[in-house]
Amino acid sequence: MVYGQTGNSGRELARPVHGGDWQGAVEKYGWQPEDILDFSANINPLGPPAGVLETLQQNLQAIQRYPDPYCRQLKKALADYLQVDAAAIIAANGATELIYLICQALKPRRVLIPEPTFSEYRRAALVAGAEVLMLELDPASSFALDIARWRQNLAQVDLAFLCNPNNPTGQLLERAVLKEIVDLCQRYGVFLLVDESFLDFLPNWPELSLGSRAAAREGLLSLRSLTKIFALPGLRLGCGVGHPELVARLEARRDPWSVNILAQIAGAVALADREYLEATRELIRREKEYLYHGLAGLAGFRPYHPEVNFILTDITASGLTVPQLAAHLARERILIRDCSSFPGLGPAYFRVAVRERWANQKLLAALEKAVEES
Repeated sequence: MVYGQTGNSGRELARPVHGGDWQGAVEKYGWQPEDILDFSANINPLGPPAGVLETLQQNLQAIQRYPDPYCRQLKKALADYLQVDAAAIIAANGATELIYLICQALKPRRVLIPEPTFSEYRRAALVAGAEVLMLELDPASSFALDIARWRQNLAQVDLAFLCNPNNPTGQLLERAVLKEIVDLCQRYGVFLLVDESFLDFLPNWPELSLGSRAAAREGLLSLRSLTKIFALPGLRLGCGVGHPELVARLEARRDPWSVNILAQIAGAVALADREYLEATRELIRREKEYLYHGLAGLAGFRPYHPEVNFILTDITASGLTVPQLAAHLARERILIRDCSSFPGLGPAYFRVAVRERWANQKLLAALEKAVEES
């Protein structure tokens, strides 16, 4: 399916819907932000590392200075963590900044996007004037990427997006499959952007990341998000790894000072806290299984097995729609992500983040009550 900039009544250029709209909930329900139990945003439930909060408090006066436009200290920390040269790293105001920047820099004619996936890929491509070729992922195969269909479409595009693990489906591509995808894109002359924003929740992320390969060759950009793993969505922080010539090209086209000074400070401190990362991965490993089995035990619920810190669930068989379910959960001040805005999904799909045990228990109890009352 192909979408153009003005096709389908222009709806492709409407502002995408995202989770984490706490202000909307405050205005709709009259809640206080601290009273909201938010499962709609896939953020680390541990909150920011303690050292980050302490360092920010000690450095509030830094806002009197301009941020380092080259993010030098942050890049050093990223280079150490990602094990690539600093010249291959571009720091950003969230990974989303780079999604738009790459589209503006490459000006692709047509873009391939497997869907459902993160909505900003489509919007960034359309804003840049490209057509979007949608590769529909099949729910019957747990939204697995069909490599044969991927190959068939490559000859028609200039740029391809891939989210690994994919949001909102949670599908994870193994190293051998990733290698085949990269090789195919190289063969067809297609630039590949791989969004690895949730990869850090996996202990074996270095085996799955394409960062090192992106740093060494043209035609490939790997994205990372510090927002999710370090619970810093309000600071907006991410990065890309690519060939130094590509990084220099993107740096020349970007807005100056896009990464604020507190975000740079927080990122450098967070990346050094390896104990926090280990604790995060252990919590997610344990709680994703607990939440998955709890969801699977609810009548009419079909959760897709999670690889990282969120779970997509189909409630078609329950007789409920997600808007109805969300209304029930609002009584408990719980937010979930209605996935009807994702192409290929509908009003029977929702996504929840994996949180602490007490929060997961409260969500499951509220869901069970909603099913009983329906």
